[in-house]
Amino acid sequence: MTAMAGLVLSLTSPLLALDTPNERITLVGLTAVHVVVYDLRAEGDRESLTRSSLQAEVEGRLRLAGLRPLGAADAMRSAGRPTLELRVNVSRSTGAPNLYVYSVDLALRQQIQLTRARTIESYAITWSEPPDFGTVDATQFSRIMNAVRAKVEQFLVAWRAANPD
Repeated sequence: MTAMAGLVLSLTSPLLALDTPNERITLVGLTAVHVVVYDLRAEGDRESLTRSSLQAEVEGRLRLAGLRPLGAADAMRSAGRPTLELRVNVSRSTGAPNLYVYSVDLALRQQIQLTRARTIESYAITWSEPPDFGTVDATQFSRIMNAVRAKVEQFLVAWRAANPD
């Protein structure tokens, strides 16, 4: 358990956060974003926590804030191809069979160009926060969805700060 706590603390280092003024500037003028929810591990695939429920939750919160979710085809044609990536991992604890360990990670990737060679383009994370980690028992999976909502709100706070009008 001590090793797990150390791992969690090391992974949540402020050095991993990319929600600084330098990164928030990459959100200026962002009006739409493609949402990608990576497949959950089988242990996280419950009736209240599925890939489709997570997708709907994130897209709904973006819409309410005024940020338009893009489909895959529209995302490929959009300037910068902004993609908000959600990763939720849920694993059963080996020491306590009714306990689950989870992580929630949200990051924005966009197409970038090198200033020294404008013909070189890549795709990079331009905004993120450290992942959230926690434990729940089998009856508390709603807490994981609450962690997802909190991550999306962190993104929207940064987006609103970069786009005050």
